[in-house]
Amino acid sequence: MKKLTSIFCALALLAGLAVPAEAVRPDTVPVRFHDEEAGTYGPETASEVVGVFLDGEPMELDMPAVTQILSGNDGRTMVPVRPIAEALGAKVGWNAEKRKVSISTSLDTIVLTLGSAVAEVNGIPTELPGGVPAVVARYEDTERTLVPLRFVSEQLHARVDWDNEAFAAHITSGAESLTPADPSAPPDGRLTRLAADDNAQTITLYLNAQPHYRIIDLGDRIAIDLLGFVIGSGEDGSLRPENPVVNQVRYAQHGTDVDPRENHVTRVVLDLARNCTYGENVTITGDPELQAVVISVKPPETWVPRPVLPEDWDPAAYTVVLDAGHGGSATGALYEEIMEKDITLPITLRAAELLREKGYNVVLTRNRDVYVDLYDRSDMANSVGADIFVSIHANASPTNLDFQGTFTYSYPNSTRGEKLAGYIQAAVVAETGSIDRGLLSNDYVVLRETTMPAALLEMGFMSCHEELVKLIEPEYQEKISQGIAKGVEGYLATLPRKTGSTTKAGGALLPAKGK
Repeated sequence: MKKLTSIFCALALLAGLAVPAEAVRPDTVPVRFHDEEAGTYGPETASEVVGVFLDGEPMELDMPAVTQILSGNDGRTMVPVRPIAEALGAKVGWNAEKRKVSISTSLDTIVLTLGSAVAEVNGIPTELPGGVPAVVARYEDTERTLVPLRFVSEQLHARVDWDNEAFAAHITSGAESLTPADPSAPPDGRLTRLAADDNAQTITLYLNAQPHYRIIDLGDRIAIDLLGFVIGSGEDGSLRPENPVVNQVRYAQHGTDVDPRENHVTRVVLDLARNCTYGENVTITGDPELQAVVISVKPPETWVPRPVLPEDWDPAAYTVVLDAGHGGSATGALYEEIMEKDITLPITLRAAELLREKGYNVVLTRNRDVYVDLYDRSDMANSVGADIFVSIHANASPTNLDFQGTFTYSYPNSTRGEKLAGYIQAAVVAETGSIDRGLLSNDYVVLRETTMPAALLEMGFMSCHEELVKLIEPEYQEKISQGIAKGVEGYLATLPRKTGSTTKAGGALLPAKGK
């Protein structure tokens, strides 16, 4: 198959315009349509030539406008997109890697994926008429990308009519006015608030009306323009979420003297962390029912540690403190009558057993269902001169009951703590196959008050029924424990080698206060 070459230069438009069966049939031309799934062109098809008019004038196209027969005598008209889109004031873009066509104006962005019958209109998934997908076609030596005419034209505020006698499509531009009668008058739409759910790793833009927006990918940042919305408080602002992908969210009222409509646009900018990109690490969806735009993040993939231990490695020279989160009156998260403290303890005990079998000196902050003060937990680790401290927890997100995945925290700006967290995170994710939500930092007491490298593992979300079922399964708990043990050993292997067994307190250290 000849390699697709000039797709970006001259895109084409698959008309969502049904052709009546009783129309007078014109001459035909041979066209072949590309099968995205198979990666090859289908057999040559005799496609009927269609006339195309814009505002009453015939259009000169670089590929004949044709009708693709779908079933029986019904068909869909296809015409080149670039001259039409540009005539309607739009710009056309092409992403070869993702096989996406973008058509955008100052107020609207339409993204179509080849082979898919679902488009994104200002970020909202929208079914294409008749389920006809965007497609590449070949006519003689010319290859073009085809997308729906009626659908795209109407999204660009034009009208499409069919002339059955002349077998032609008539496009009328400016069929719908975009400019308010008084451009200076504020619209009804308002951005009411922004909220970051650090557990679910989502940022939600709450509105007072159905979401209408466009997305602009700027590489190291993403701009989301809320179209027809002003900031409810009337003031620009910013938000710093606690997640590994979005460093900061900034929002401001957008304005221009050129187009008064832009004064009714609120721009939200996401400043991304290094090596994070739109599509790979950030997804943005409109939620009409919630009247919101939801930003979800996925951290870059974590490497899997492969420790290489020297032959004279002495595990007894290292002391590891494992901290089973919560306990006693501190139940932790509670979902479906299951308490977090009852999940963390057996996993911690098994991880300790695995490490002890290898010869490591392991200290537990609790080995039964008892309350232990957070500062006491840190004091225990400090008093035994531990090499590392690992606290084990389960997560919850009351605002997103479908959210799953594993996080690991370290203390802000702690290089050694972040390194330890990375080994724990990578090993647990590798063992369990859970969703890798990456590394975070937080000023938790057990991370701040311990003097050695410390990490806090959030194994999964109890608020998600599917993940809660896993967290209470013995087989899955075993995988988590194996991951913790491997992560601990992986990190210890990076430390300067220690020799000579140290007989530090084994078992569990429980506070003398009897809390």
